Amino acid sequence: MLRLKRLEVRGFGPFADAQTLDFPASSGVTVVYGENMRGKTSLLNAIRYAFFGTVLGRGSRARRLHQITNRDLAAQGEFGFSVALTYEFDGDEYELVRSCRPRVSSPHTDADYEQSILLRRGTSTLGPQERDRALHLAFPQEISRFFLFDGELLQEYEELLINESDAGVRISEAIERILGVPILKRGRAHLTGLADKADAVAAREASRHQATQAAGAALEQATEQKAAHQAELERLRQRLAALTDDRAEAERFLQSVQRYAGLLQERDEAEDRLKRAATDEVIARGSLQRAMADAWRALLRQPVRTAREAAQLEAERELGTLLTTFRIRAAENGHCGTCDQDVTGDALRRLSESLPPIESRAGDPIESISDSVGRLAALNRFADGDNAGEVRQLWERIADLTMDQVTLKDRISDLNAQLSEADPDSIRRTKASYADVIEKLAGVRQAIEGETAKIAEQDQSILRLQKTLEGSGSLSLVAAQGRATTLRSAAAVLSAAVDEYKQLLRSRVEASASEFFTSMTTEKEDYAGLTINENYGLTIRHRDGQAEEARSAGAEHVVALALMGALQNNAPLRGPIVMDSPFGRLDEGHTANVIDTLPLMAEQVVLLVYESEVGRSLVRDRLGASLAREYVLERVSSRRTNIVEVR
Repeated sequence: MLRLKRLEVRGFGPFADAQTLDFPASSGVTVVYGENMRGKTSLLNAIRYAFFGTVLGRGSRARRLHQITNRDLAAQGEFGFSVALTYEFDGDEYELVRSCRPRVSSPHTDADYEQSILLRRGTSTLGPQERDRALHLAFPQEISRFFLFDGELLQEYEELLINESDAGVRISEAIERILGVPILKRGRAHLTGLADKADAVAAREASRHQATQAAGAALEQATEQKAAHQAELERLRQRLAALTDDRAEAERFLQSVQRYAGLLQERDEAEDRLKRAATDEVIARGSLQRAMADAWRALLRQPVRTAREAAQLEAERELGTLLTTFRIRAAENGHCGTCDQDVTGDALRRLSESLPPIESRAGDPIESISDSVGRLAALNRFADGDNAGEVRQLWERIADLTMDQVTLKDRISDLNAQLSEADPDSIRRTKASYADVIEKLAGVRQAIEGETAKIAEQDQSILRLQKTLEGSGSLSLVAAQGRATTLRSAAAVLSAAVDEYKQLLRSRVEASASEFFTSMTTEKEDYAGLTINENYGLTIRHRDGQAEEARSAGAEHVVALALMGALQNNAPLRGPIVMDSPFGRLDEGHTANVIDTLPLMAEQVVLLVYESEVGRSLVRDRLGASLAREYVLERVSSRRTNIVEVR
């Protein structure tokens, strides 16, 4: 069994300084909390890089090593990185150190770097061949997808339900590897090969004797032709596998390019919004400055209004006094200076009676009314509007625009980091070669069908000739024929045993996966479990026995996790499960159930999550004593992260 003990990284992704994860010896779940861009995926990739020397990005596409170097260190002229991993396997402790160092002072491509690897078992340093064998025994790369995975990789398991899917075939082959089936298949192939060789010996023996010479020569020729067709078939199958991998890599790359185009558009839109926000802030600040120039008026609004009302009353009194003065003068002079008419008789008498007594009459009011009217006019010119609401709105607008700019800058930084992996030349080359790969695949498949048909024809010829030779040859021929028959019968028995064993494995995986699924699902009263197909694809089985056709993204996710746990519980090779953000498609109920199930999936589980996805209190409540250790990825800057143990 493989168990991780210690991981140390330096210069790898956001981990500029040497950072360490110590994994406890006890079984359980180690949880690492970290927000986006803090380095969760980098930790997963650090383990992958230590074992295999590769780093995967989105779409399972290999990332360029030059992009892995910490950006802060690169800005200071320091390039390269190292990963040291201590692990146990079959009772021995190993220390694995892999590093990537620049060949030149200012590297720009992967060719500017050189890699080195060191593997110690105890105190002994292993040589290259022994090292590679020890690494392959502990952790074969072909099955790494079942130990190191993220939410994106889990989505691929839906392909297992599609019988003709290339991705489904690749995954099912990987599943059989982790279950140990290829060993039995190689045994079957070895027996079949020995039987073919025995047929060839029998054919040569028959051609040596006159009575059987003609049939023996024909049999020898048929076996040689069959061997040639088998060799060509094997070559074509290898070619098909290589082309299928090329197509899958191209498809993954082109899918990532589509995502790259989306990210690029999002970044351009974010940059436009950032520019608009900056412009709007300048305009808002100008408006605020103008508004603040009149804001003092709000303080004088009430005093000015009171003074204006007093001035209005005073002016009205002065005006009344002035009118009375004009009437007095008209009565005294018998002439109205306003309308330039004489006032006599009854009009003069009525005017005199309406005047106030002589002792209450004021002096000349012209000068006083001039002052009061001027004061009123000045007060009326004062703009006493209250723009406090406008000022408040402008302050709030500026605050919102400032926050928008901070958020947009952060998002643009994140997008630039993701876009840094894009290689326009690779995009062009991949698009140009994709159609060519598809055409070659069609040709190889057609050739495989042709070779398979020819082998079947030769088998019929060989069988016919063998029957002709039965009982008509020498003892040596009879012995050779008997050996071939025995070997072919043994191969047939082993082939049947392999098929039966595969069926038994599928049954075990189905039972384990069903148990995990019913533990994880929140619809326990509706679902009876899972049903497995020939490709190890799992279908949800309803209580009424019918298959659940309408599966949501979350359901697919739970099924994939159940398959992971089932494989771990039935595989000869056991090891740690390292999960990167596996809860993205799950609701709270399913997330809690999955956390409950983690300790049952493997003896050592490393969970990389962000706290808004899975909070610490939830993890502690659900795992209890199975929580082995907690770490947090602490932000130092946008390009630096420290690993801190949670006490």
